[in-house]
Amino acid sequence: MQLLQNILLITLHLLPAVGFTRPVEDGKRNYEQHCARCHGRDGTKGMFGAKNLQKSSLSDTAILLQIINGKGIMPSFRKRLPADQLNAISTYIKSFRK
Repeated sequence: MQLLQNILLITLHLLPAVGFTRPVEDGKRNYEQHCARCHGRDGTKGMFGAKNLQKSSLSDTAILLQIINGKGIMPSFRKRLPADQLNAISTYIKSFRK
């Protein structure tokens, strides 16, 4: 079941948007609410061992899977947020890269 959910979420993430665009504001708002405490507003905070998101070289799929499944002290957001919000956070995180 978990594998199927991961595949579905990844598929939704990788499909091109048709007829609409996902506002950056959704990703930013959700990131600031759920992620900024540890990763910082600009992705560099590193609290509790959180990685510097500006230096991340993870693929789009790997980013989404990490948000879905969590890692270490980072919680899973699979049941906390719907797929569109998970995707918006993933897209917003990539904007931190230098």
